[in-house]
Amino acid sequence: MLLRELIYMGEVNGETIYFDVKKKIPMKSPNSQYIDSKKTKKNYWWISISLISLFIIISSLSIYTKTSVLSARYNYVTLIVILIIWIFEVFFLTKLINNALYKNVRSAVPATKKELGYAIKENNIWSIFNNKKVTIWKKLTAWLLTIVVVVCTVAIIPVAYFVNQNRELIGHQIGSEIIVISLMGILPFSSILLVWDNNLIRWLNVVEKYQKRV
Repeated sequence: MLLRELIYMGEVNGETIYFDVKKKIPMKSPNSQYIDSKKTKKNYWWISISLISLFIIISSLSIYTKTSVLSARYNYVTLIVILIIWIFEVFFLTKLINNALYKNVRSAVPATKKELGYAIKENNIWSIFNNKKVTIWKKLTAWLLTIVVVVCTVAIIPVAYFVNQNRELIGHQIGSEIIVISLMGILPFSSILLVWDNNLIRWLNVVEKYQKRV
């Protein structure tokens, strides 16, 4: 199956709540250490160190491309290095989210509707909306956000190709834009997050059905 059978819905009392779209029932498992409040400070420390290290690597790339063997101009070696950084960003961030939301999913057992309701109510997704009621506008917003992110991700390669065809990439001077370009690995990660790991559209669909039954 392309999409997850268990949708992450939120947390309640030290447990992560999911909704099994195949069995149509809520499920729960122990919180991952990444979202366990008792271990939050320690985990934030490691996450912060990892993100700082990532930023240092990317910043170093910017300086390195201007001062060493990669030269001060874009070439194919530069593009390969940028691609490697993108892959690292996608792998690191995806692994981080998977560990936070789905690490203990295999030990999930049935949960109650009350637990599902509490997890829905306390989910941080609501912070981007003005209330906690599913509406057609919220669903359209979710669709629009997902489509825009996925289209932007898919467009990276053809845009780079056409830019190069117009001779505006290979051979051109490397500037501060190298940092922004290096961070574009966040786009494919965001697509994975919105489509696979924390699909806002599917989450709202489950919440809508729950709210209609309450």
